[in-house]
Amino acid sequence: MKKNQPKRAWVERLFQKEGGRSRSRRWPFGQWLLAKMKKDLPKRKRLDLLFQEEGGGWWDLLLFPLSIVSWIYGMVVGIRKILYQRGLFKSRRLPCKVISVGNITLGGTGKTPLVIALTRELLKRGISVGILSRGYKGLKEKTGGVVSDGRQIHLTSAEAGDEPFMLARQLSGVPVIVGKKRYAMGIYALERFGMDCLILDDGFQHLGIRRDVDIVLIDARRRFGNGRLFPRGPLREPLRCLRRASMLVLTKTSASQPLAVLEDVLRQHASTAPFYHSRYKPAFLLEAASGKLSPPQMVCGKRVFAFAGIADPEYFVYLLKELGANVAKEIHFPDHYNYELADLMMLREQDKRVDLFVTTEKDFVKLQRLPWNDIPLYILGIEEEIVEAEFYQELISALSS
Repeated sequence: MKKNQPKRAWVERLFQKEGGRSRSRRWPFGQWLLAKMKKDLPKRKRLDLLFQEEGGGWWDLLLFPLSIVSWIYGMVVGIRKILYQRGLFKSRRLPCKVISVGNITLGGTGKTPLVIALTRELLKRGISVGILSRGYKGLKEKTGGVVSDGRQIHLTSAEAGDEPFMLARQLSGVPVIVGKKRYAMGIYALERFGMDCLILDDGFQHLGIRRDVDIVLIDARRRFGNGRLFPRGPLREPLRCLRRASMLVLTKTSASQPLAVLEDVLRQHASTAPFYHSRYKPAFLLEAASGKLSPPQMVCGKRVFAFAGIADPEYFVYLLKELGANVAKEIHFPDHYNYELADLMMLREQDKRVDLFVTTEKDFVKLQRLPWNDIPLYILGIEEEIVEAEFYQELISALSS
């Protein structure tokens, strides 16, 4: 398999050597397992097999070593929590209000759109806001840095990481800071910018900073997968840890979606936390070459080539289909994918067969360093909308208490 082969599923990468080498250099076990998966389950996604309730039989047996690693991982998570509870690991309070937005599962639950929505709502209410992120996979993750001072962007997407760079571009007037040592970067941000509130992006597992509001997002479509801990399942912590949450938000919901079973599970594990519902709303369609904004409904009836390197590309394609697009072809790249010239060549080969190429804002950040101008490329912008009107009032009340 070539390094940039489209539709390469994440689980396939488990069985590749470092750097994604060719098929002939894979481990023999990986070769055999992938061949059997493709033979027996040609249409089933590898990630679903790993994290969802599917599989069984030979699949569970083959992945038994991952179950052992999951047990060890769970022990480490539990010991770490005890060390924080007993004060051996310090949990410190920043001299401002702190809102954490996080999740308990791997993958995209909608944290970045919610951080944007929260920030805009707080600004409307006269509360100055800064965003503190780890800067996952960014060059400044270890040393820390200011992505934006609210007036100017100072770091590239490669330095800041995909999501912090997106936040900086969309939230003018809002400082965005990255760094693995988030308490130290929080102190630096407050001394330099003096905001009323810091939003801790992807902060549920970051126990080193105390928070006034702990918002946990739950993907209403994927839920908790097979309910197992990483790497055998999608859970970053056991479900009982949801009791730390002060607010739960079920994301990617729809009016026809049955949620009673999921809500019962949440009541069992987080009985005191109120839960709310959110949905993605397509906001605009941006023509990459001209910067022209159009209504997202412009894709209706068009033959669309959809591609994305995000945690949940299926939902991106679902949104396009809901808008009436004829998705003639779709490609799912790995999350945080770095596009290369070979990918553009593949897209150009499809140019005459489709009307539009549509991707996400996050992917466009990675594409901007490449010569894509000869491709009819569009970016679908989305917003996250909280269904319950009282959500923000409850949030402000929690900050005030």
